[in-house]
Amino acid sequence: MKKDIKILLLVITVLLFTFLLQGCSNSNNSTDHSASENNLGTPSEDPSTAVDESLPLNISFKVYSETVKDDDGSDLVSFRFSYPYIENPDGTEGIEEINNYYQRQLEHFISNVVPEGKKAALDAKKAAEEGSFDFFGLFFERESNIYYNENNLLSVLNISYEYTGGVHPMSYWSSETFDVRTGEMLTLSDIFGLSDEEALEKVYQLVISQIEEAKDKEGIYFDNYRENVKSYSETDFLLGPNGIIFYYQLYTIAPYAAGIPTFELPYDETELAIGILPAKPNDLEREVCLHAGWLIEANKDIFYNIFGLSMLPLELPEEIPAEQSLFPVKDKRFVTFSELDSYIRGVYLKSEADSLMNSGRYVDKDGRLHGDISKDTGMGYYIDWNNYRYKVTDIKENSANITIYVVDDSPAGREETTIEVKMLKENDRWLLERMFY
Repeated sequence: MKKDIKILLLVITVLLFTFLLQGCSNSNNSTDHSASENNLGTPSEDPSTAVDESLPLNISFKVYSETVKDDDGSDLVSFRFSYPYIENPDGTEGIEEINNYYQRQLEHFISNVVPEGKKAALDAKKAAEEGSFDFFGLFFERESNIYYNENNLLSVLNISYEYTGGVHPMSYWSSETFDVRTGEMLTLSDIFGLSDEEALEKVYQLVISQIEEAKDKEGIYFDNYRENVKSYSETDFLLGPNGIIFYYQLYTIAPYAAGIPTFELPYDETELAIGILPAKPNDLEREVCLHAGWLIEANKDIFYNIFGLSMLPLELPEEIPAEQSLFPVKDKRFVTFSELDSYIRGVYLKSEADSLMNSGRYVDKDGRLHGDISKDTGMGYYIDWNNYRYKVTDIKENSANITIYVVDDSPAGREETTIEVKMLKENDRWLLERMFY
């Protein structure tokens, strides 16, 4: 029965992954995308003359999220889909095309992946009940990250995660590289000025060469890596600050523990059909943006389900004794007080975490986490957290500002509003300054 569920969930993953790689592409699909055909320059041109040194695009991230609950209130499956949004005050056609591309991805996710995910979760829970084993909520997430944003070129890495009840979560990468002037998605053929076959052969040679030059390749790659290297998908590349990055999906050329293998071709070590200038390193910016996305979602969980609108589910008797207010928490994530404490301290600075954990809402009783229903207070709340946009600014080594654009859909009327929160690094971890709502 477990095997049947995993097959169904694999179908969902393929449905999402195939669309992200191919379904919305507006690129030319002919077999030879030479640079001369696409008016992007020719291999003989000096790259320094072929590059338009435009300013980086102003990018934020839009997020669609939804958690589906069963009739008993337990979580069945959580969805989160993040994608870049480019501000376009001048109505530039290329930027509009790129924004439309990601909007179509979202629409596909909502209309295809979400319904199939709901069905898979219900089937998985039913199988767990019939097989007398624990069911844990499933999740499907996609997080976007900007790798290159210079010179009228934009390269985006999308990291997709899924947990379907196995030993560990699975992750998949997909990516897009755009000519911002036209909105066209570029292929390896466009970049190299070669046929598809020639471009792929160039990748194979580079990857095999770098694997064989590595001193510690033993045990990292499968023995038949030379053959597996040719399982490469021509869409699995992106532009980095210093070179073209080629990547292989999990299990393609190496075991799961090796992660997703990457190989880089520096811009100054090959002849390209289009001029691509090295860009300033953006590792810090990418790290901060990824952490900001996760912390926003964690804050939402904490505010909605733990310390804000409601408490964690408790084991309550049918009739609650008047003198009793402490009851065991039945959330599988937090059996003990220390488990909840660790979660909260992984989201907020020490001062905020201390305030929350010392509020008395949750206590340790007989080695188990209990909640105090006398401290459960309700409030009116109308922010739509299923759809929001966020932007990270003023990024420094140990601090950054997050602006979140949300909609307040209260009885008084629908109104757009913003939430400002600071993100700081404490004990080498990015944390929120406070809980926001």
